[in-house]
Order: sequence, then structure tokens, then C-alpha cells
Amino acid sequence: MAQPLIDLVEQFCAYQHKQRGKTEGGVRTYRWNLCQFLEFVRGRRGRPACLGDLEPATIQAWMDSMAAADLALGTMRVRQSTLSSLCAFLVKRGHLESNPVARLDRPPHRREAPRGVPGSAIMDALVKAARERPRDLAIFLVLRYSGMRRESVATLRVRNLDGTWGLRNVPVKGGKTRDIPLPAAVSQYLDRYVSEYLPGQVDAVTPDTPLFWSTYGQRRQGVVHRPMEGKNVWRLCKVYGRRIGYPMLKPHDLRHGVAMEVYEQHHDLEEVRGLLGHKSIETTQLYAQIRPTALKHAVEFYESKALDVLSS
Repeated sequence: MAQPLIDLVEQFCAYQHKQRGKTEGGVRTYRWNLCQFLEFVRGRRGRPACLGDLEPATIQAWMDSMAAADLALGTMRVRQSTLSSLCAFLVKRGHLESNPVARLDRPPHRREAPRGVPGSAIMDALVKAARERPRDLAIFLVLRYSGMRRESVATLRVRNLDGTWGLRNVPVKGGKTRDIPLPAAVSQYLDRYVSEYLPGQVDAVTPDTPLFWSTYGQRRQGVVHRPMEGKNVWRLCKVYGRRIGYPMLKPHDLRHGVAMEVYEQHHDLEEVRGLLGHKSIETTQLYAQIRPTALKHAVEFYESKALDVLSS
């Protein structure tokens, strides 16, 4: 009987987390990307995916289906890359003779400046909209003034708080940790949040206590109270985005917004790179591309000249 591919996917995810040190959020992303392939195979074959489905023709058909659905090149590239990593893992384990993805073309890797970046007014409006809810306000203050990824915000614990600096030893992408500065006013609010609000959410506040908790109803389980995850932060952004008239807002948009704001203030890419934790300055250079508003400002000096020419 053909070996179910879902079992090998779980082995791969466990390997990434336990032996490669990948974060839980990163492993969830791997699993989600691979499940897209499993669902494609089920829809195409009418049965669960098995090891034999990891062959070039089926993988290419999957890529073609994503192209037909008009998915972004970056999305297609990430999904194909994740499947390639799974295949490389299976080659090392003796399940495959070679990596079938290696025979296929890769979607081009184009670095483009982020679009729809929220300006200061939108980010400030988001914070003001959450002022009546301490947890939501604390989350948006961290997002708005640090540019952190949603997974890192969701996994913050009491021990990460440092009143003189901001945040210390924060788990970030790649299984690493970073120290992230925050404005003094934000640090002071987080201290009050821990002392005044958090005790009402947990039995005892310790250094290992997660900062942010979510309570919701779940079928068959009743009321569930557990630490927040990245997806909860994403949903929170969508809820408040609709309230301020910006329904497409996502946590990563705030990261872009902070990067653009810092760059326009200091014109120093190295500062932006350090704040966002980019490994390569090439990634940060996206924020140096001129935005339409800046381009419009660049030609304002022509106004009087054009007026003189037309007047004469």
C-alpha cells in the first residue's frame, strides 16, 4: 500500500522544529504550504496524496493551477520551495531517489517595493481605536512602534519586558532572538498592563506568563482561554482595520509602515535593517524606492516655471 504523504509531512515538520530549531510559527507555515499540495492532489486524484505523487508532472500541474488562480509570484515561489525542502528531506531519508522539484522551473524572484503601506495617520488611528481595550492597545502599540512580525508579538512573555530598553530576547524568524527597542511611553504602558490587567487573565503572573491571551467559544469545548497566536493578531488587525476604514490592513503592513516612517525620518537603511532584523541590506533596500507622493514632491519646483511659461 502506498505510504500516505501526510505522515511524511508530519515527520518533516517535526524534524524542522526539533532538529533544525525552526519556530512553531515557521513550522505551521511549512505545514500549511504542504497541505495546499495535498489538497490539490486529493482534488485531482480523488484520493489522499501518497509518496508516488511527488513527481514532476503532478508538481508542475500544481504550479499551473496556482498560476491560473493568479497567485502572486512570491506565493508560488514559497510554496514550491517548501515542497522542494520536503523532497530533499525525503531523499536524505531514502524515500526518494532524487528531488523532483529540481527538474522544474522556479518562479522568478522579484523584489518589489511593498504596496498599500499605511502612513502614520492610519497607524495612529489604529492605536486610538483600541484605547478602550488594554490587551488590544498593548498589541497595537508594539506593532506600531517596533515593526515586529505578528508571530513574535503573539509569543511575547513577561520576561521579555525591559523597562529601560523595550523588549529583550524576543523569539524571531529563524529560531533566533533579538533585543527590540520601544519608546519609553510604550514600555511604561506595558508595565501597567502586566501589573493591572494581566492578573485578571491568569492565576499567577510569572516571568514565563504569555502577555496576550484570547478567550472564545468553541464547539464541544465551551469557552476556551489560551495564549494568543499569530493568526489571532492577524484577525485583530482585520477587525480594527474595518473600524478605521482600512479593511485590508494586515500586521505585516504595519511592519512596512514603520520601516518607511523610520527611513523617511533618518534616511539610513542600516537603521531600518537593524530595527526590522533583516539579515541582508538588500532586503531593506526595498524601502528606499521612491513612493508616488515623494515623486510628486520631487517635481513641485516646476510649478512656478510652468506657470511663467504658460502666462507668457
